[in-house]
Amino acid sequence: MLNVEIKGAPGADRIALGFSEWARTLKDFKPAFQDVRHIFNRHQKLHFASDGASTGKPWPSNWEPAVPWLPPDFKPRFYPSWKKATVGHTKTLRFTGKLEAAATGGQGALKSETPTYMEMGVNEARVPYASDHHFGRKVSSQLFRREVQLKKRPVVRFNGSVLGTSGSAFDKQGRTSFGFAVRQVFQAHIVRARRLSFGFDTDAADATIARLRNTDTK
Repeated sequence: MLNVEIKGAPGADRIALGFSEWARTLKDFKPAFQDVRHIFNRHQKLHFASDGASTGKPWPSNWEPAVPWLPPDFKPRFYPSWKKATVGHTKTLRFTGKLEAAATGGQGALKSETPTYMEMGVNEARVPYASDHHFGRKVSSQLFRREVQLKKRPVVRFNGSVLGTSGSAFDKQGRTSFGFAVRQVFQAHIVRARRLSFGFDTDAADATIARLRNTDTK
């Protein structure tokens, strides 16, 4: 059995895939990892754009405490108003954009790979507060000058099932589980490598990979 492992952070969610020995036709899974990373980044962009709703329970809304060091007559005194006045929006987990960028494949993302292992998600050495939001921890806040209890808002969340759902693996919105899409991508790359080794065309495998790269996942 050939084992392939994918880790997502924060949370260290994992997908472990096992393939029969004939899968060794594909010596290096990095080309498949490139497609998985594309699917994951697409998955994460939808996750952030929907405030978590595309992957499960939506993130809790912003709270309304007053920023303590602002005077009572200062109009954007409450946090959402202050945030909008400061950065021009009230989007959750997107104050500076650094966390969203790291979680969607941009600056600060995990990009480690070997032929049979890859990492995706947030490099917490670059964005150390990702886990605080992900797990809903209590943190010391310079803004509020006290400890605050963060709301739990999963930064990375995906359905890791590689089997899909009963019946069709796709729902009425054309989505599938992230894990199922990953499994299908690997299978397509393995089939592609075998067909190439026998001098056959790879059109069907290429079409499957292209379709999965453009599928919304949950």
